[in-house]
Amino acid sequence: MLVDDTRIRIGSREGVLYIAFEPYLRRIVCMMTFDVANILTSMMFIKRVRAICGSKIIILTDGAPYYRASCRILNLRHGVYSLEVRNLMERIIEYVKDRIKLFDNCIPCINDECDEEHAEMLLKSIMIMMNEWINRRVKQRIHRKYNTHDKGDETCLSLQDVN
Repeated sequence: MLVDDTRIRIGSREGVLYIAFEPYLRRIVCMMTFDVANILTSMMFIKRVRAICGSKIIILTDGAPYYRASCRILNLRHGVYSLEVRNLMERIIEYVKDRIKLFDNCIPCINDECDEEHAEMLLKSIMIMMNEWINRRVKQRIHRKYNTHDKGDETCLSLQDVN
């Protein structure tokens, strides 16, 4: 499980966005916002990820000390991801931040003290949108790799595969 955090701004409110990405399923498993990034907030986030994915997961992070401490407290295995994986995670975060900015520019909060429900609904919709985008990309790669053509639910192999 890849976990990372980033600073975001929704309306006039600034915070930290935590993202958990499962590379084998190619899914964003969980996203949460907090006011600060520290051991307590990372522990709350990792607890939520553990509730979704189970206790046999390995948490891979960028090496921030509060992740290591949170994993130690929750008895989870922790590791630091490589440069290639870091680039993947940063690309996912940039995509999510772009969608947040675009949505917040088009549909801004009416008042400065908006409730947390607005931010949670925004993050859930972005998570669904991101997972659908990843699914479409994976499906396109599979079709290119096996030289198939997607026609709705049925998939037809090309003549090259028959010969």
